Amino acid sequence: MKQKNLVAVLLAGGEGKRIWPITTGKSVIRLFGKTIIEHILESLRIAGVTNAIIVTNPEDALVVHSLEIPGMTLEIVLQGHPAGMADALLAAKDVIGSSPCLIMSAVDVVDDVLYEGLLKEMDDHDALVVGKRVPAHFPGGYLTVKNDRLVDIVEKPPVGQEPSDLVNLVFHYFPDPTEFFKIIVSTRSTKDDVYEKALSSYAAHHTVRVVAYNGPWQTIKYPWHVLNAMHMLLERIEAYKGKDVVIKENVVIEGPVYIEDGVKIFENTKIVGPCYIGKNTIIGNNCIIRGSHIGADSVVGFNSDITRSYIGDNCWFHSNYVGDSVLEEHISMGSGAVLANLRLDDGEIFSVIQGKKNPTDRNKLGAMIGKGVRIGVNASIMPGVKIGRGSFIGSGVVLDRDLPEDSFCMPKPGLTITKNLKVAPVSRDAFKKKI
Repeated sequence: MKQKNLVAVLLAGGEGKRIWPITTGKSVIRLFGKTIIEHILESLRIAGVTNAIIVTNPEDALVVHSLEIPGMTLEIVLQGHPAGMADALLAAKDVIGSSPCLIMSAVDVVDDVLYEGLLKEMDDHDALVVGKRVPAHFPGGYLTVKNDRLVDIVEKPPVGQEPSDLVNLVFHYFPDPTEFFKIIVSTRSTKDDVYEKALSSYAAHHTVRVVAYNGPWQTIKYPWHVLNAMHMLLERIEAYKGKDVVIKENVVIEGPVYIEDGVKIFENTKIVGPCYIGKNTIIGNNCIIRGSHIGADSVVGFNSDITRSYIGDNCWFHSNYVGDSVLEEHISMGSGAVLANLRLDDGEIFSVIQGKKNPTDRNKLGAMIGKGVRIGVNASIMPGVKIGRGSFIGSGVVLDRDLPEDSFCMPKPGLTITKNLKVAPVSRDAFKKKI
């Protein structure tokens, strides 16, 4: 293979409307102190790839330009506006030239074994595409395969009409992409599938081998997918304790927990791994944290329970329950506020995305909350609710629907006060004697 000249092309310019209320670009969401794209680049470097081109958008450009991966050369290409994968690739066409390239999505988390296996399969003659085996219907592009060769890509076929059990993953290798670029330029479509149509046309005249992948995979499309990616990466962590960590008496730590520098954990708290605790975060007394990511500079106050949740940087809690939730950053919850994660009927939780009711494939899903939200004491947020950035939820609110950005949500004001004619004072002495 041409490993020496191989360049990885990471497509990170998408707009990501479906991930609302999260406003951080999908590829630069931070997990364990690093952006998702950094995790991918590090995996590529371990596999032996030393050159990468990142196609990004203006909103994420500053973060992407700051990336440094030791032993890897990075080149940044700006996609002016989000116009699909084909447009993103053409933006980098002149930089790529005729170099062998591995075209990838910058938000697909996979096992490192896929990178290693792909590099072994590469040669100077055949293009490669990766197909992920799925046991049930998946709402994506399916590969039509004959004798391990790509014939066509069928976008979102109806249930029962899938051409194979292989879903198209964006891990596509071209020994020389020049011809593929020409086909993209001449391909037309009224849908956002120019890239897929061009790949099918390319396969009609060139050998494109299909590499089947059976390992874990998670892309970031909807906000709850952050939890899936988090759990995948949590499975890789090992126990670690950084510098200047303070752990008080009667703290119980079970399983792998990665504790960054400057963390303080106070008495009678229990942490059940795998978990990640970011730099300078404070975990107060009598807390329980299970299978979660807690970002840097956060405060988990007294008697809080955070379970299977992603918590970003600078979040504050006090006597709260947070279950299976995604909190972006700079979020504060008043005492007694709860993010519920389970319907009373234990049924699947749905989410409205761009006006359509979408299944989440989860019966446990809490709130998904954008930056800078403040939630008052004793507020209750129902399962699957999304709250836009900059919003304020008042004390005692029961929120059972999505809340737009910069909203101010309060319960109906006013109290009913009348003379007490119903409840008379009573002695409780007899009751006390029975205790």
